[in-house]
Amino acid sequence: MAIKPTATQSRPEAEPEHAPPSPGEVRRLQGYVCDFCDRHFEGTPAGSGLFLWSRGDEYRFEEPPLCEECALRISVGAVLKWQSEEEEEG
Repeated sequence: MAIKPTATQSRPEAEPEHAPPSPGEVRRLQGYVCDFCDRHFEGTPAGSGLFLWSRGDEYRFEEPPLCEECALRISVGAVLKWQSEEEEEG
């Protein structure tokens, strides 16, 4: 006669010991490289660029990460350029 394990005796299936981390986990551990200045930084990107292109009917885009300093410089530069163009028209 065999003894069946009860619910408290059975162990839940564990994840494999050497399971590869998910892509998001790898990115979190490794940090990012700024697309503008190529500097490595930890934490979440302060901004991102935008590359948009099309191939036939298919549209693709990428949002490369930017460090805090470059995100600030690019966004302020864009606002100042937009403001100066508006003044030239008016």
